[in-house]
Amino acid sequence: MPICPTCGKKFSGFSFGPNPPTECSDCRKAKAQAAALAGSSSAAVAPAESTMRRAIRPVVTLTLVGLNALVYVAMGLSGVSWTEPSIQQAIRWGADYGPLTLSSEPWRLFTSTFVHFGIIHIGLNMWCLWDLGRVLEPLMGRKKFGVMYVASGLAASIVSVAWNPWRVSAGASGAIFGVAGAFVSYLALKKTSFDPHLARKNLKSMAFFIGYNLLRGLGGAVDNSAHLGGLVAGLILGAVTPPAAVSAAGWSGQATSGMAIGTNSDLESSENRSAWTIIFCSAALLILGGIGVHAKNIGAVGYGRAVKLIRSGSPDQGVAELQQVVQREPTLLFPQVVLGQALLEQQNPGEAVLPLERAAALDPNDVEVEHDLALAYLGAGRPADAEQQIGKAFDAEKDSRAVALYIRGVAEGEASQFSLAVADLRATLQLFPKWPEAKDALARFEAAQHEISQTSLHSAHDLKTSDKLNEGGAQPQLVIPYSQLLMKSEEWPLLP
Repeated sequence: MPICPTCGKKFSGFSFGPNPPTECSDCRKAKAQAAALAGSSSAAVAPAESTMRRAIRPVVTLTLVGLNALVYVAMGLSGVSWTEPSIQQAIRWGADYGPLTLSSEPWRLFTSTFVHFGIIHIGLNMWCLWDLGRVLEPLMGRKKFGVMYVASGLAASIVSVAWNPWRVSAGASGAIFGVAGAFVSYLALKKTSFDPHLARKNLKSMAFFIGYNLLRGLGGAVDNSAHLGGLVAGLILGAVTPPAAVSAAGWSGQATSGMAIGTNSDLESSENRSAWTIIFCSAALLILGGIGVHAKNIGAVGYGRAVKLIRSGSPDQGVAELQQVVQREPTLLFPQVVLGQALLEQQNPGEAVLPLERAAALDPNDVEVEHDLALAYLGAGRPADAEQQIGKAFDAEKDSRAVALYIRGVAEGEASQFSLAVADLRATLQLFPKWPEAKDALARFEAAQHEISQTSLHSAHDLKTSDKLNEGGAQPQLVIPYSQLLMKSEEWPLLP
């Protein structure tokens, strides 16, 4: 009988086939079991990662979509337009606005990523977030995906403020561009077990998504600076973030005893260390970036402080802050406008002229500035300039025609054009019959007109007659109700 070369036992060499056995039956069975085990192990290792990830629900992605939807619904129920919220409404709900963000409300860098300008805006953003997040979150791991999303959103907000601190920015698109950037890094650096053909297909899709949205943003209505900030942050974070550790306990079924690659506690500890490392590094970079942006935009910071002072009932301090801002940066529009309006409210039209003239030069098409500058001229004793200035804005002031008529009427009267003044003031009172200042002005200029008719003077001598009346002290100086006549935004002193 032959002897088994493995165990040394004798065994029967009888066989019906052409290949007689060379080992005993026990050794043959043991080798067959080992081969079967090895085959099943090698077959399971390849799909293990994808099996685990199919079993992981994208909880963070679902949570983010839910939070964005919740904020949108809350805004709508509070009275904000469901389709076209105003800029002021977006600011009230936490939109990113440089003067407020940089002065005392840095939390807007985060809250702005959950505020949207209408149903189409949030609908497109949430569709993109779900489409990208449900794939990337299992590959990256929940904690690291959440950290990457938040860090990308904050980076997008900081870049947006750095690019243009006077723009109001809101929406999740900056953070979503971060998700797209991280996905590109994972595919390009082969951090996943994707099939190469599928990876190339996904890279092309990501490139199209990024390119299309950036080109669309060139029109000006979309904040491309936030998109680029989020994209770069996502690319970097995706490159440095390790993929999620594969845990045998995380698979849909239990693995064989030879396949365990780490205990759950070891894997959890590794994931936590990775997440905290990313948090600390991202926080340090974001803080340094925020400090740099703050230092670069001192004018916007000062304007934000002034707005808060005026709102809190300290207009004198607010005016002093604005005067420092416009002295340091005279080309900033909003500080000039608010300073001029604040000075008019303080009954100081002479000092209000210069900032309002600068504002009108910076934005010649701003009807509110033209209107308020006319008021400043009127109070400063320059009726001819006031009449010319209100004439520029008159046709555009359809909603406040009575106010424009009043300003023009007073300017005409101060310039001794009494017949024109009486006509405009009568038209004013037809629109607002109980306006006391208009009644007083009309009475004064009617008296002056009557005095002229009594002395039989022609309109060419109106100015001399006016001088005689003023010399005699018969007519008191008109008091101009600046607080009633000023044209201001709904949320003054905050502009826009």
